[in-house]
Amino acid sequence: MTAANITESPIRTTELPWMPLGEGVSARPLHFRGSERTLQLRVEPGIRIPLHRHDGHVHALGLSGRRRLGDGSIAGPGDYVFEPAGNVDSWGCEGGEPCIVQITMTGRLTYLNADGGDGAWTDTPKLRQLYLQWCHDSGITPWASGAD
Repeated sequence: MTAANITESPIRTTELPWMPLGEGVSARPLHFRGSERTLQLRVEPGIRIPLHRHDGHVHALGLSGRRRLGDGSIAGPGDYVFEPAGNVDSWGCEGGEPCIVQITMTGRLTYLNADGGDGAWTDTPKLRQLYLQWCHDSGITPWASGAD
């Protein structure tokens, strides 16, 4: 099955490999459309996602694990978090279980340097390109809709 014809068929996410993004962080891209992307993000216990800014909106649904959000609250399995465009946040995975979060977002995500300036960033085209290169290098057929 190619990415072009899976929109009405299930993507069996638990059978898919994780694409490494950094130490203790990996993703399963699921859908690309314009500036929007949907993915599952896996963050290992004890790993903290650095301070970053969202230029678009974010919808995040916890599938497993516990995330400590920037305001100190805990988001666990089944918890939904909405982040509006312009939101600046950081969060970490707590406990002994990886945090898996299904995320749909638009726009650029920019990590902030220690001085508050812009650092590394990603957006939908950049993630799509990274995903396709990883699939090619790994000998994996792309599964995400909108990737081709």
